[in-house]
Parts: sequence; structure tokens; C-alpha cells
Amino acid sequence: MATTSITKEFFVKDQKAFERMRRDLDKEVPVHKMVAESASLKKSKEKLATFVFR
Repeated sequence: MATTSITKEFFVKDQKAFERMRRDLDKEVPVHKMVAESASLKKSKEKLATFVFR
């Protein structure tokens, strides 16, 4: 995994669009969405839990 940052210079032609982009990027993004529990997912989890390595 990379540990350095990439930076790029750019020039703004439309100040309103730049501010809108800046606000959108500053919004907190949810890390993940909750997934509804389904029968097939439950069955797969049970199979995985009972799987034994030999």
C-alpha cells in the first residue's frame, strides 16, 4: 500500500463550482451501509462457522 500522497496544482475558473466541490468533499461519508439479514446469508455464515481446516 502506498504511503505517499499525490499532489496536483490546478487553477479555478469557476469559483462557485470550486466551493460546491469543496463542500461535497468535506461532507462526512458513511463508512458502510447496513445490509439486511437474509436467509441465504445466515446459512452461508453458519457453513463458514462450521468449516474445519484439516
